[in-house]
Amino acid sequence: MVDREELIIEKCAGKKVLHIGCCATPACKEECEKGTLLHLNLLKSASELWGLDMCREDITFLQDQYQVENLVVGDAELIDQLFPPGAFDVIVAGELIEHLGNPGLFLVGARGLLAPEGTIIVSVPNGIAFRRGLKSLSGRETVHPDHNFYFSRKTLSQMLLSCGYEMVDIHGFRMKRSEFFGAWISDLFASMFSQWACEGIIATARPSS
Repeated sequence: MVDREELIIEKCAGKKVLHIGCCATPACKEECEKGTLLHLNLLKSASELWGLDMCREDITFLQDQYQVENLVVGDAELIDQLFPPGAFDVIVAGELIEHLGNPGLFLVGARGLLAPEGTIIVSVPNGIAFRRGLKSLSGRETVHPDHNFYFSRKTLSQMLLSCGYEMVDIHGFRMKRSEFFGAWISDLFASMFSQWACEGIIATARPSS
């Protein structure tokens, strides 16, 4: 089990990075105020950082209030039309692909943007997390209104493989302590048994040779 943000920042250190969903909309301003916006923290780690997001308002906010450069407004599923081939050492897609209409289209497009030996980092909510399983026992299911897919360790791995990647590593991760206390306690309990029962999954993959 790993700390999601620490792992991402470590893997991006000294690299040319493209961060998809860089604004964390709708929480952009709140996370900036708390100092927890991943994109701002990646600026301290990456040698060169680009960001892509569909929210023009939050892109403008980061540009005006934090002087963040290299931000592009665009659709992740059309990523191969927005950047040149082989341009990036690392592509970060955190809590993104479950929102897309066609995550496979994004992953295939992203593959072409990676430099030789480049990697993609994908993190997702765990569709079979302990807390979600408990709810299902009572016939309840809580789904984010913008989510189109559930992923598990197996289905995320299979999707990456089917889109032309090979796995580098995959881990479970727990939710942040600052989030809902009851859910955090449930996640803590789950982590005592298996990382794959925790709230999130993060995988690193590279294009298949």
